[in-house]
Amino acid sequence: MSQPPAQTTTTTSTAATTTNIQHNQLILEKSANATGLQVDLHPLVIINISDHHTRAKVECHNPENVPQVIGVLLGLQNGRIIEICNSFELVLTPNKQLDLEYLRKKSDQFKKVFPTYELLGWYSTGSTVRHEDMAIHKLVMELNESPIFLMLDTSSEQQNSKDLPIKIFESEVHIVNEQPATLFVKTTYKIQTGEAERIGVNHIAKVTPSGSEGSSLTTHLFTTHNAISMMNIRVKLLRKYLQGVKEKSIPYDHGIMRQIASLCNTLPAINSQEFETSFLQEYNDVLLVTYLSGITKSSSILNDSIDKYLLSHEKQSKRKFIF
Repeated sequence: MSQPPAQTTTTTSTAATTTNIQHNQLILEKSANATGLQVDLHPLVIINISDHHTRAKVECHNPENVPQVIGVLLGLQNGRIIEICNSFELVLTPNKQLDLEYLRKKSDQFKKVFPTYELLGWYSTGSTVRHEDMAIHKLVMELNESPIFLMLDTSSEQQNSKDLPIKIFESEVHIVNEQPATLFVKTTYKIQTGEAERIGVNHIAKVTPSGSEGSSLTTHLFTTHNAISMMNIRVKLLRKYLQGVKEKSIPYDHGIMRQIASLCNTLPAINSQEFETSFLQEYNDVLLVTYLSGITKSSSILNDSIDKYLLSHEKQSKRKFIF
């Protein structure tokens, strides 16, 4: 016997809506509620999430099993207009639970620096939404009644795509099997940049080893790195050749051995008195500059502390005079 179709009612994103949804479904491609959510995403957030994932991938010994990284999204919210401006990382407890104490402490610290920023939601890496993501989302709802969820897809299938591998979801409550359930609803977004961000992104984009677009320092460092790598390869080849000659697995060549001996004879020149004097002088100069920078920083901190002390002492003196 066929069941009658479920009735659908249009409400806000926080109200319950009866829809024909599977029990294990977590995402709705399109919401029945026309809420008009507008999301502006800043490039700084994308850079932070990418850097977080890159560090986790480098620290992971198995590249095929990179751990999921999560963090908090900060920004401005005016009604249904959301501007995601910054983010910071979250910490998981040993039993893979969200450390809410760390989250509150970090939020208070950011509130002191950016008093206008609010906790808008959280981010994660992955290709599909999992039930663990919904559990974390409900924990974040303790700090924001209607948080948003940003997912950065780091899978290899997205590397050749022209679109940004980013999905943003908002949460809605629907009735599933006569029970209220929170579901993710995909929402659109647009990139919003400021002048300072454009300069920073442009500088990061130019950090490439090819062409003349990179900075002079970057080009110099890449050239030095390539020269050292090439020298290391050739030294290994000479060592392998000498080892083979010693074991008599490679024939003895007088011409090659004379060239190797000539190269080795230049090495003791590095241990000369002139080189040691020049090296120590440059080393002392670097230590002196570091010492002076430390003194300057300490003097600046001491000066600020004295100014704050004088200001507070002056206020206390005025209060005593008034009483």
